[in-house]
Amino acid sequence: MKKYFKITAAALMLTMLASCGTGGGETETAETSGGDSPYLITEEPTELTLFAITDTRLDDTEVWQKIKELTNVSIKTVSSTSNSDADTAMNTMLMSGEIPDLVFSTTMKTYANEYGPDGAFAPIDELISDETPNLQKQIERKEIKSFITNYDGHMYYMCGVNPDTVSQGWMIRQDWLDALGLEAPTNAEEFYEVLKAFKTQDPNGNGQADEIPYISRFGTVDDLDFIFNATPEWTVDENGQVYYGPARPEFKTAYENIAKWYAEGLIDQEIYTRGAKSRDQLFGNNTAGVIHDWFGSTAQFNDILAETVPGFRLVAFAPPNEGNIEYTRRDVAITQGVAIAANSEKKDVAIKLLDFLFSEEGSRLMNFGIEGETYDLVDGKPIFKDFVVNGDKTAIQILTEMGACSLVYEQDFEYERQWLNEDAKAGSDMYINNGYLTTRFPGLSYTDEEYKRFNEIMTNVDTFRSERCQQWVFGSEDVSSTFDSYLAELDRLGLQEATEIQQAAYDRYMSE
Repeated sequence: MKKYFKITAAALMLTMLASCGTGGGETETAETSGGDSPYLITEEPTELTLFAITDTRLDDTEVWQKIKELTNVSIKTVSSTSNSDADTAMNTMLMSGEIPDLVFSTTMKTYANEYGPDGAFAPIDELISDETPNLQKQIERKEIKSFITNYDGHMYYMCGVNPDTVSQGWMIRQDWLDALGLEAPTNAEEFYEVLKAFKTQDPNGNGQADEIPYISRFGTVDDLDFIFNATPEWTVDENGQVYYGPARPEFKTAYENIAKWYAEGLIDQEIYTRGAKSRDQLFGNNTAGVIHDWFGSTAQFNDILAETVPGFRLVAFAPPNEGNIEYTRRDVAITQGVAIAANSEKKDVAIKLLDFLFSEEGSRLMNFGIEGETYDLVDGKPIFKDFVVNGDKTAIQILTEMGACSLVYEQDFEYERQWLNEDAKAGSDMYINNGYLTTRFPGLSYTDEEYKRFNEIMTNVDTFRSERCQQWVFGSEDVSSTFDSYLAELDRLGLQEATEIQQAAYDRYMSE
């Protein structure tokens, strides 16, 4: 049998993951219900053990008690929620051989790919049947099937599923633009002029040259590549030819400009080290001007800083590049997921519980909580109660504390949209309705040999690229005079072979 391994393009560059989550555990109990519920899984109350290192212990939360009521299945968390090292806890549990019925991780893909073929986890593709139609529907989706299928052809976990929609975009200080009589930039040249004006014309009005025109909390300048229609990732052209973005001519143009901007102080001089709190710190002290980030969380600063930074206003603007292309969007399949222990005696119950989480009722519970408590049905649609979207706690805090947004489910964009403020909604609508979003490079299938070789090559390629890009930004190497030698080194490290592997994998994906 040919062996295949799946990874995403984004995972080659950086690990991304996310959502909310928690878990529960083993044996059988004797309370509840089920009754005439159409979602009943077992006649007798059944308990599943769960490994999950999360902030909220799910067992007794309102949502999971509701799930117990509907399905007759409960969970019992057997892992410590206080363990600060999830990786160590996971590896220790797996090496012990004592694996709970359900295993959750925000990076489940890695564990499933490594331990699944060794017999730790049950192949869910062999458990999914006509009795689990919701899971069947999910794994028939090309992007999900490709993402979770391992090199041996089996699927050892079910991943979380995101809406295929906008994630990040460009936002700028409208109050600063107004103060200087400027418009939002529409191309690279205008972007530079706006950054320069922010740096030199004192838009915050404090009489000091303390403005930091461009910031990022991701420890990289990669988002600036997009202004020049360059990308730090693998991608494919209109003819189906796969290429590595950092080896293209536009990547050289991007870094010639980025290095210039950094030298002129237009980019945060601590961009590689300032960290995740960059927005809080630099918007909070009224020194930051432009950012490329998630609309929802970034636009919230308009509310957070309303009193402490009078007039503060971040607004979305169109991608300032040729074609108004936004190169980021949500990955439909994410690395967060749940696996079922191969030695579990309750695999049939476990797979049906996962199927329930992807049902209409399960999806509502995971996205919106409990009807009558956190939302009401209005014209058949769940609408959050006011305290969820306008309370002292954020919507995500309220929902996770009650057990929603946990384990795996398909996120409904309406769940997020309802708690976005008007500026975030405007940004999302702008990017969606104007067709700015481009198609992400898909997760691909690799033979076992391809995967090993590809990973070996790209580990070295990405390390070298990252180091060289920082040298260019800091000015210790000149972009124009060293770009050819940079390309030569990429070739020496095996980029051409990696491209051939990617092309073969992409062609297989497109022929499925």
